[in-house]
Amino acid sequence: MAVNPNLKRLVDLAAPYWAGEAEVVWTYFQSQQRTQETDLLWLRCQCFKEIWGSGVGDKKKGLFQGPVAYLSEVFPKIDKDVDRHEVLDVIDDLRTEFFHYCLFADIYDTLSGQRLDPSQLVGWEADNELARIRYQYREQRGKLGYFAVRFTEGGYCSMYAAGMRLAGTGELNNRIATACEHVYRDEIGHMRSGFLGLARQELTPIEWDEIAVMTKQILLQRIHMRNEQFSYPLAVERIREIDAGHIQPLAFDYSGLES
Repeated sequence: MAVNPNLKRLVDLAAPYWAGEAEVVWTYFQSQQRTQETDLLWLRCQCFKEIWGSGVGDKKKGLFQGPVAYLSEVFPKIDKDVDRHEVLDVIDDLRTEFFHYCLFADIYDTLSGQRLDPSQLVGWEADNELARIRYQYREQRGKLGYFAVRFTEGGYCSMYAAGMRLAGTGELNNRIATACEHVYRDEIGHMRSGFLGLARQELTPIEWDEIAVMTKQILLQRIHMRNEQFSYPLAVERIREIDAGHIQPLAFDYSGLES
């Protein structure tokens, strides 16, 4: 069967921005401006995202405390009002996200010589703006906002694909590459299943257009978010070029996404 043309149009819109996010990360790793302090910064930022979610988890409790509160509340309802497998899905997601936190936090600890305290993690300006945009879409645009946020979550693993390229270039880089590979393997299938679910939605052309507008804004903000996280390896002018389409789009694998 053919790929949903609306999904393909959305992927075509997103692929240059995914490539831009990867360019931010790879440019940083190759930069002479990379230092131990800048590595600690991006690692600390990434640990924040793994705990709080930047607009994709519970607005007040994030990706860790939100599921924990839910599990505590739902226990008496299991197999009465809530199916046990729904609870298992939440547990699996919580375990996965915290595993990702541990991967980056362990590298941070080794590099800094100190234990990272998750309760002391704070966001940064561009990531706070990303979260604001996501929550606004989720709260004000209903299912279309949910679809846009869901489709753009993770940036098609572009950061992790870039990090995996560090393999074989030194002890620290090897640890970063291994962590990124673990996250990539966990997330890429999850993202693709979300894409397939979106492709099967019965939406009007106008609704697809609305999702596309939201998608573009979120993905552009993701590039700004990564650029600040990695100490601004790209100039503002380069980000404008990416936004204008002057970049080779990230290759996308459509296998298994036929509707």
